[in-house]
Amino acid sequence: MKRSICIEYMQSGKSRKEIAMKYNLPSVVTLSGWIHSCLSPLEIHEKCASLPPVTVQMDSAMAKKNEEMPMDVASMSALIEAQRKQIAKLEKELKYSMDKTLALNTLIDVIEEQGIKVRKKAGVKQ
Repeated sequence: MKRSICIEYMQSGKSRKEIAMKYNLPSVVTLSGWIHSCLSPLEIHEKCASLPPVTVQMDSAMAKKNEEMPMDVASMSALIEAQRKQIAKLEKELKYSMDKTLALNTLIDVIEEQGIKVRKKAGVKQ
């Protein structure tokens, strides 16, 4: 049965997920394991030799998608402006965080001058 499921996968052109769902397999990893254990490399090559290569189809689809989406100047400048605003916001948050860290360290220094130990000792306790 495992072998026939593997052969069906190789000849049908369906995805591993579709075959796994069809036969109620726990995951696609199970099907992958079966393929490597039940079929020899020669059989794998013979069974899937008639299928078209997937990479060619994906490359042509990506090329069509890139041709359909040219960016005009207005959308490009709007994108740049949005990124500038985000950078300014992040710089403001960073400055606030650095100021807060400085204030907390100063507070700890003042407390330790009064004889209260706040910071942990360096090193690992065993």
